[in-house]
Amino acid sequence: MSAKHKRFDCLEILRFILAFLTMTWHYYYFGPSLGAVHAAPAHGFAIRYFSFSVEIFFIISGFIITASAINRSPVNFLIGRAVRLGPCLLVCATLSLVVGLLLGRWPTPLSYVASLFIVPLVFTNGADWSYWSLRLEIIFYAVVFLTMCVANIRKCIVWIALLMTACDVFSIAAARIFSDDVFGTAMTQYPVERYLSFFSIGMLLYVLLVEKKINVVSVAAILVSGCAGAFRCYEDANRIARLVGDTPVSAFAGASILAVGVVAFIVFLRGTTSPRASRIFSVLGSISYPLYLIHQNMGYLIIRSVDATLGHGFDSRPFVMAGMVVLAGAIALYAEPALATYYRRFLTYVVATTSLAWARTFGSKRSYGDAE
Repeated sequence: MSAKHKRFDCLEILRFILAFLTMTWHYYYFGPSLGAVHAAPAHGFAIRYFSFSVEIFFIISGFIITASAINRSPVNFLIGRAVRLGPCLLVCATLSLVVGLLLGRWPTPLSYVASLFIVPLVFTNGADWSYWSLRLEIIFYAVVFLTMCVANIRKCIVWIALLMTACDVFSIAAARIFSDDVFGTAMTQYPVERYLSFFSIGMLLYVLLVEKKINVVSVAAILVSGCAGAFRCYEDANRIARLVGDTPVSAFAGASILAVGVVAFIVFLRGTTSPRASRIFSVLGSISYPLYLIHQNMGYLIIRSVDATLGHGFDSRPFVMAGMVVLAGAIALYAEPALATYYRRFLTYVVATTSLAWARTFGSKRSYGDAE
């Protein structure tokens, strides 16, 4: 199998590790710091930096989505993304709603409905606090999809990455020079432009490591994206430090966070596995998405409920974490595949019907799905 079409099996285990680290950060550092978990926050083993697992997720997404988009039609790409997100969101949002109703804190009807229909998450909150990152993912998917509709995506990867990085750099420069929120996102906790460079890094790593297109433009692009990403790590680490009352972080620490993330990505990307290990890694990778979606609010509620019942002397967090992994596994292995079949059939039917109606209306015999 050629490098351009192989599976990146070791990235699957990295995704699981990142989801688990994010859960650890929420239960042992962020939650206790904000009072969502009644325990003292942990400070050992660089746990305060585990939150940057999400930024590494964005790098992986930039890489994998680029690989997925190449040689696919725009509509097939869009259906693939919807089938990947929709079934899991349906199950996880419903679980968050049910547990919230039972334990006294549930998502609003708007956030629940937004979670079911995916696209509204761009404009409003989801059923769990952790859904904030889906807004960025969906916007990135939209950028890739629109590019596929008008151009050859393979020829545009570097330029898309440069454009996204330019938006981020412009935002940084404007904020530093003019103290101006040029994108009008001051009221948004997670503005889109602050995370664009991480997607760009993933796209450019695909160009450099898989496509082997090493030239002045691609190297310069990843250097600029890396500098912007390092600054965003430094900035976000200090934002979190102020929020939880921790010590400030140096610029060197911000750069180190990104460097560790990129090195980990490359190491796992280059890893080789046996067929049996590949199957195990694939299962763990599939667990990462539901684990990320269900662990935060639901986990906080369960931990507090157990603590209220058994007393604060009993640390329920390891058991809740194990339970979350098992539940995420059940969702990934049983609920998602069953629902995905119906999602794909429905979306394929909608596309075929729409394409036929378009052809009849405008006299075209070509369907949307034919476009490359």
